[in-house]
Amino acid sequence: MRQLLSAVLLSVCILLPAAPAVRAQADETPAAILVLDASGSMWGQIDGINKIVIAREVIGGMLEDLPASQAIGLTVYGHRTRGDCADIETLIAPGPDTRAAIAEAVNSINPRGRTPMTASVVEAARALRHTENAATVILVSDGIETCEADPCAIAAELEASGIAFTAHVIGFDVADPEARAQMQCIADNTGGQFLTADNAEELAQALEQVAVAPAPVATPVTLRALVEPDMSAPVSPLEWTLFDADGNPVLNPTRAPTLTAQLLPGSYRAQVLRMAQDSEHGASFTVEEGVAQTVTIPLPFIPPPTHEVTFTARIGGEDGPLITEPVLWDIRPLPDDAAETEEGNGLVFEMANGSYTVSAYWTVQEVSQEVQFVIIDAAREITVVFEEPAVTATIVAPASAIAGSTIEVGWNGPDMPNDYIGIGREDATGSDAWRNYTYTRDGSPLSLLVPPEPGEHLIGYFLADGRERIGTARITVTPVEATLIAPETARAGDTINVDWTGPDNRNDYIGIGRADATGSNRWENYTYTRDGNPLQLLVPTEPGDYVITYFLDQDRTPLASAPITVTALETGVTAPATAIAGSTIEVGWTGPDNRNDYIGIGRADATGSNRWENYTYTRDGNPLQLLVPTEPGDYVITYFLDQDRAAQATSALSVTPVEANLMAPDRAEAGGTIEIGWTGPDYHNDYIGIGRADATGSAAWESYAYTRDGSLLRMQVPDEPGAYVIRYFMSQDRTELASRPLIVD
Repeated sequence: MRQLLSAVLLSVCILLPAAPAVRAQADETPAAILVLDASGSMWGQIDGINKIVIAREVIGGMLEDLPASQAIGLTVYGHRTRGDCADIETLIAPGPDTRAAIAEAVNSINPRGRTPMTASVVEAARALRHTENAATVILVSDGIETCEADPCAIAAELEASGIAFTAHVIGFDVADPEARAQMQCIADNTGGQFLTADNAEELAQALEQVAVAPAPVATPVTLRALVEPDMSAPVSPLEWTLFDADGNPVLNPTRAPTLTAQLLPGSYRAQVLRMAQDSEHGASFTVEEGVAQTVTIPLPFIPPPTHEVTFTARIGGEDGPLITEPVLWDIRPLPDDAAETEEGNGLVFEMANGSYTVSAYWTVQEVSQEVQFVIIDAAREITVVFEEPAVTATIVAPASAIAGSTIEVGWNGPDMPNDYIGIGREDATGSDAWRNYTYTRDGSPLSLLVPPEPGEHLIGYFLADGRERIGTARITVTPVEATLIAPETARAGDTINVDWTGPDNRNDYIGIGRADATGSNRWENYTYTRDGNPLQLLVPTEPGDYVITYFLDQDRTPLASAPITVTALETGVTAPATAIAGSTIEVGWTGPDNRNDYIGIGRADATGSNRWENYTYTRDGNPLQLLVPTEPGDYVITYFLDQDRAAQATSALSVTPVEANLMAPDRAEAGGTIEIGWTGPDYHNDYIGIGRADATGSAAWESYAYTRDGSLLRMQVPDEPGAYVIRYFMSQDRTELASRPLIVD
């Protein structure tokens, strides 16, 4: 629910004189931490004395001059390990009685490591709890940041997150301009000082300048309380109480609309009692020396009783349909004319009693209605009624376009779900008149496909509901032309070049088909015009009269044709009349040698593609090597075109059996070795195996040897006793040619 301020509420602003100023006493100074560079470079010398020795003496003298109330600690980096960016340690926590401990710690430091200067300042700030208290860091360093930190950015973050956080930086014997710039940035971004020291005397002066703070000066602070959200003066009397950071009162309860006090730097909390409501509110703040400020405590607005009011916009009457497009509501309380604006329909507000004016703006139609109403102790529904608008649309399109092309159409209309733009013949009627369309949800302008027929056409904007046309533009479709240049004759299965001109629309294509055939099935091969000019077209495998045609992708409309005569191929196969099963023979051939043409061998009495057992591509040479099947019988060798696997020329082949024999002992010792003699075809990868007599499948064979290893093979006998068998296998199909038993003892 939204809260809307009532216009009929009265507000009273009472101005009272300011209360007498008070001065808060504070005897604490911000705690500080000395950050000391103990990196290896501190062993450098000034006038023959190590810089770390100078620092020890100067820091000892500085500690003696600090006021007793000053809380101070010590953070050191680079004092324990070499090359460690995490070598940072707060040796002494900040406190008032730490001087002797700090002096002892400084005297025991031996520089070793790197210079994580920025991270050390962060460590010291955390030790000082800088987000809760005023805090000061005094950094003494002789070199540049070496641990890939951004001193400027980190210093700015510490200043933004801290309460009166200050970092003073002393560059001790620093000549590098980049190192000085880093130190200057840390000091500038935290309101501190950047000092340089080139010897012991200058280092002592610099430490004294930043370590011994001047006496604080009180600063005027004004406290006030205002009522949200318009931040007006409260009607209720106010009583003020002021506390320091430790919760001690620094001001007796004082009644006044505002309060001014002289306060020393530090953290405070103001409490105000809203006496009429008996409610207490407070705010914490920090006083910086010399920075006058006004602290405002917001008081919550206590609204009067409200009632639920619903705002709806409808078409045609109070019971008409809700408007689904955006409606902008402007609700103005009377008489002060303060306005509340919201977009939507069926909005609900919590509103107080009073008189109001509401203006509803129908953004799509650019019309508005205004209604005045009164709320008296009850919920209400306010209905704003708009007249039903006439729906129109406009179309922006070219005056003419080439048949089959794609044009851009701009439009302005209601863009309801599934509204669309269509194009069709001007002299046609019915839904069939509209050839092509695209949905308005595809954007404006959108792409529209022009019909392939020349003539006068209309482009229409159609509502999805009822297909009512609410906008029209005329367009003249001009003819499209194409030409083809192709050879008059070609051999069956060849690939020819076809030159063409034409629109080259996406998916336009050029096809070849029988001259005496009809229907889409006549077109045997095709290729897209996007594939180039000239393009490659595959000629069918059957001789005869054909026609080459350019087709528009849209409706497969033909644009141009060229006749072509396909002549028969001269092919032949030369092969031996007989061959031994499993052998390899040479086959000579004549033919077009198209890519992927091949020579196959298969059973003479079989049919279908499964009859062809082995094959090889014509691209492999002439004559080429062809593997003979392992089964004896009558076969046929055939030249096949790659296209449609069309058979061209054949040669008969009689396959004769192949024989093999094995010579081996009948018994052998388990795990031993035996000699096996053999005769057989010795084809490439023929082999002899030993396996279980009662086992089946390839897993039965426990050892084997290739026949190419010699006619007397030494083979390992299986480790398990039992009945085995020795077999001679052809490599092709693992056909078995001979076997004999073997008993393993």
